[in-house]
Amino acid sequence: MSEQRKHIDAKEINALLEISKAIASGLYLEDVLRLIVTVTANLMDSKICSLWILDAKEQKLKLKATQSISEEYLKERSLAMGEGVVGHVALHNQPMAILNVLKEPLYKEKELAKKEDLVSMLSVPMCIKGRVIGVINCYTSYPHPFSKNEEEMLTTVANQAAICIENSGLMETLDIDEILRLVLEGVTKNIGFDRARLYLVNERINLLECKMAVGIDEERIKGITLRLDPEDSVVARSIYEKQPFIIPDVSKDPRINPVLKEKLNLHSLVVIPLLAKEKALGAIAADFVEPNKNITKEALDSVMVFAQQAGLAIHNAFMYQELKTFSQQMEEKIQKTTADLKKTEARLIRSEKLAALGQLAAGIAHEIRNPLTSINILIHSLTENIPSGDSHREDLKVIEEEINRINEILDRFLRFAKPAPPLLERTDVASIFEETLQLIRPRIEKQRIGVKREFQSLPIILMDREQMKQVALNLLLNAVQAMPKGGNLALRGQNSEDGQWIQLSIQDSGIGISSEDMNKLFDPFFSTKEGGVGLGLSITHRIIDQHHGKIEVESTPGEGTLFTVWLPIHNER
Repeated sequence: MSEQRKHIDAKEINALLEISKAIASGLYLEDVLRLIVTVTANLMDSKICSLWILDAKEQKLKLKATQSISEEYLKERSLAMGEGVVGHVALHNQPMAILNVLKEPLYKEKELAKKEDLVSMLSVPMCIKGRVIGVINCYTSYPHPFSKNEEEMLTTVANQAAICIENSGLMETLDIDEILRLVLEGVTKNIGFDRARLYLVNERINLLECKMAVGIDEERIKGITLRLDPEDSVVARSIYEKQPFIIPDVSKDPRINPVLKEKLNLHSLVVIPLLAKEKALGAIAADFVEPNKNITKEALDSVMVFAQQAGLAIHNAFMYQELKTFSQQMEEKIQKTTADLKKTEARLIRSEKLAALGQLAAGIAHEIRNPLTSINILIHSLTENIPSGDSHREDLKVIEEEINRINEILDRFLRFAKPAPPLLERTDVASIFEETLQLIRPRIEKQRIGVKREFQSLPIILMDREQMKQVALNLLLNAVQAMPKGGNLALRGQNSEDGQWIQLSIQDSGIGISSEDMNKLFDPFFSTKEGGVGLGLSITHRIIDQHHGKIEVESTPGEGTLFTVWLPIHNER
């Protein structure tokens, strides 16, 4: 044998060992496939190696792994059976060597080949017992006529990789039920047993549960559980001792659970533990339906090899499920935290705006009030000197009313700009809403608004009664003004689930608030009402903030608005 042939054989053996070690290590499918293409690229001295796997349901070959770092080459791609070089190789189950891919009619991605500087290509099918499960491609960046030896070497590696992928149970899914089914079908169809059951350890209740069976009616295995006690069953003993057991004659072996013996009509039995990282996850129990049929050592060895791969597959599936659940929980927490941060940021921005506006407002209000006072005095003087019945007297009266209106706005503005700190006293919040309802009852009745009240037994809490009346009045008036043609008003009061808050809600069936206006709702001087000043909700928000509470709003245009106020039950201030 030539030195070159010895070198090639050594490289091929090392490649096969690397692939086998990857499967035995319990890596996830993506990692295994990536290692296969990396090892194969080194073996073949190729620029790019890619691995395509056949999706049996869609009958499409999908690119699953490549050692290339090119973004263009890494894009997700798929080919139908018979499509392109990959599809042709898979359909005909024959290798294909191409000296120049740019001149090959079957090759579909010539632009990509130009961009990546790909010239020659060797494509071989990945097969198990003549069944194609995928294709491996190797490319060079120079013209290279692939030899028969290279074709045989790549075919050997491809088929070994195919066996490892198939036996790992990871090729098609990481769904635990699908993997259990693949494991049992492997024991029956590939190894030859008539029936197989798969038991998994449930550490929470310290039992073995029969999760799935092949070759036996599902009703017969439903609810089968075994104690994790080596004296109770040979299945538990196999898990406890991490050893396989062959039972040639069930009727003569006291280790067999008598209930299972009768229920499943057992004659002979083999039990293999499912191990992963030296931990017993469960066991496979397989048998023949006919009595006196021997379980050979070859069958036992086959099941043991298969069980080793199955244990890793089940372990990986459990890990995948845990990671998926953890990922979902983290995503939910991140979304909630992000939403809370946005609300906090909005409150801080609003507080900064209000503080700056308050200082500006106080100065402007005083500057406006001084000339208004002078104008008001002059109006009174002029009114006294104009005879009654003179038309100018009515004009002066209108001016005086408008000055009073400006003064009222300035009073509200100053209260907003320099709010008084709350004078806390023990107060029943439900009574405040009842009193406020009485104030606006005439308007409610005039607009034919139906009122529904649902107040649970609420605790007495510390608050400024007058300020909270202002909150109730602002929210109730907003609700009434949103229903000019009548509607329904619902008031509710309840304790939060954690017992830390009183939750008050005011819901109307009015015109609603547009999404554009929602973010500006609590901003000073923002109003959607004709002639509105836009301070009511700003003052409401500030009062609730001073009581260490919070206010939320939900609205659907044309359907109504819901304001929810949260007030702390234990207000230490």
